[in-house]
Amino acid sequence: MINITKDFDIWTRDISASTILHSLPDAVFITDPQMRIFYFNLAAEKITGFKSREAIGMYCKDVLKSGICETECVVKQALDTDKNIFNIETTIVNATGQTIPALVSASLIKDMTGKIFGYLYSFRDISFLKKIMSDLEISRADLTERNIELDRILEELKLTHIQLLQAQKMEAVGQLAGGIAHDFNNILTAIIGFGTLLKMEEKDDLSRSYISHILTSAERAANLTRALLTFSRKQIISPKLVNLNEIIRRLEKLLSRLIGEDIELSVILTDRDITVMADSSQIDQVLMNLATNAQDAMPEGGSLTIKTECVQLDYEFIKRHGFNKPGHYALLSVEDTGTGMDEKTREKIFEPFFTTKEVGKGTGLGLAMVYGIVKQHDGYINVYSEPDRGTIFKIYLPLIKSTIEEEKEAILPMIERGTETVLLAEDNAQVRELIREILTGFGYTVLEAKDGEEAIQVFYENREKIQLLILDVIMPKRNGKEVYDEIKMVRPDIEAIFMSGYDANIIYKKNIVEERFNFIPKPILPDELLRKVRKVLDKRVTK
Repeated sequence: MINITKDFDIWTRDISASTILHSLPDAVFITDPQMRIFYFNLAAEKITGFKSREAIGMYCKDVLKSGICETECVVKQALDTDKNIFNIETTIVNATGQTIPALVSASLIKDMTGKIFGYLYSFRDISFLKKIMSDLEISRADLTERNIELDRILEELKLTHIQLLQAQKMEAVGQLAGGIAHDFNNILTAIIGFGTLLKMEEKDDLSRSYISHILTSAERAANLTRALLTFSRKQIISPKLVNLNEIIRRLEKLLSRLIGEDIELSVILTDRDITVMADSSQIDQVLMNLATNAQDAMPEGGSLTIKTECVQLDYEFIKRHGFNKPGHYALLSVEDTGTGMDEKTREKIFEPFFTTKEVGKGTGLGLAMVYGIVKQHDGYINVYSEPDRGTIFKIYLPLIKSTIEEEKEAILPMIERGTETVLLAEDNAQVRELIREILTGFGYTVLEAKDGEEAIQVFYENREKIQLLILDVIMPKRNGKEVYDEIKMVRPDIEAIFMSGYDANIIYKKNIVEERFNFIPKPILPDELLRKVRKVLDKRVTK
C-alpha cells in the first residue's frame, strides 16, 4: 500500500521551490514591490541573456526592455488592482539586442497578513510559434492568391469551352452547308445552262420573259449556295492588297441609297495606311450586309456610322476574345442606333438561317455570310449590343505593310467559236449534257466520260485528236487531278479546265488552286464556260 502523504512530505523536504522553478521551460523571476528582481531562473537567463547574479537587484524594465515597460508597468497596475495577468503578448530585448516575441503572465505574492510581498513573472519565448504563424499566414496568402489564380483559370477555361463549342457548332453547320451547296450547284448548273440555251433559241417574247424569270430565280438560288459556302469559309476568294478606306469610299454612295434617306450615314476614316489582304468584292458584301442589317434595325430612322482605325491587339485581348494571333489590325466598325439585341439573340446572329424577321422577309444568311467572309480573311468579328441601345459590329483584319498596285479594268472578250476536240469528264449526267450542248453549239467536238477511268480510256482511244480536258474535280473511280496527271505523262502539252461544285477546302486538298490550274466553279454559266475554253485553247496555241 502506497502512503501518498508520506511520499509527498519526503518530496517537499528534499526538493526546494527554487529547484522546481529552475526546471520550468518558461522564464520565471520574482521582484519586490519596487520591481527589483530577487529571483531569476535558468530559463530567464536563457531568454534575456543575463546571468542570475547580474539580473538580481536590477529593475525589471532594465532586464526585459519590454514593450509593456515603456510607460508605468501595466502588469504592475493590473496586479495592484488584484487582477492576475495571463498571456499578454509583448516583446523583450535581450542582452545582445535581439528582440524576442513573448507571452507574459504575472501574479501577486502576498504574506500571511495580505500585504504585497512582491510579483511573480513568467515569460514564454514564442519565436517558433510566431514563425509558424507567419509561415501559415504566408501560406494562407499564397493559397488565397492561388485560389484567385485558379478561379481566373477556371473562368478562362469556361470561356474557352464556350468559344470551342461555338466554333465546333459553326464548323459543323459549315460542313453541312458545303455539302448541300455542292448538290445544289450541280442542279443549278443544269437549270441555268439549259435555261440560257433555251432563251437564246426562243423567239417568242412572252416565252423569253418566262425563261428570264426562271433564270432570275435560279441565280437567286445560286447566290444562296454561294452564301452557304461563304459562311463555311469555303468559297474560293481572290485576295489582293487593297486599301480598306478606298473600298468604303467607293461604296459610300451605294450604301447611302441602300439604307434610305431617313438614316444618316457617317463615314469616319483613319488617315493612316490601312492596307489589308482581301477580296474587295467580299468586303463590299460585308458592308452591304451590315448596312442592310442596320436598316432593318432602324425602321423609324436613325444613324449609321462606319469607322476605320489601326489597332494593336495584345495577348490579353486575344485571349479574352478567343482570337488567335496578336498583332496590328485594321478595325472596321459599323455602328447603328437601332433596336439592339438581347444576349440570346447575339449568341445566334451568325448562324445560317437564323433571323428575327417575319417569315418571307429574310433568308437568315446575311450575317452568316459576314462571319464566313471575315473568318476566311483570317480576321475576327465581335458584336456589342443591348436592347434599345443600338449595335456595333467590330471587324479586325490583319494589316499588311506593302504598296498597292493599280488594277486595270478587265474587258470581257467576244465569245468566239471553235473547232477543237474536248474531252469532258463529269459524273452528273445533266451537267455533262449541258456542257456538251454549249460546246457543240459553238463548233467544238465533245468526247464524254462519266468517271475518271472512262476518261482515261477515251483519251487513249483519241489521244491525237483531243486538245483540251474539262474535268470534274471529284468523280468516281479516279478524280480529276489523277486523270490529268496520267494524261499529262502521255501528252505534256495538254491543257485542262477543272470544275467543281464542292467547297474550296476539297479543291485545295486536290492541289488545284495552288498549282494555278484553270478552274471554273459551279453553277457554270454558258458565256463564262465558252470564254474560259477559248482562252485556254488560245494560250496553248501561243505556247
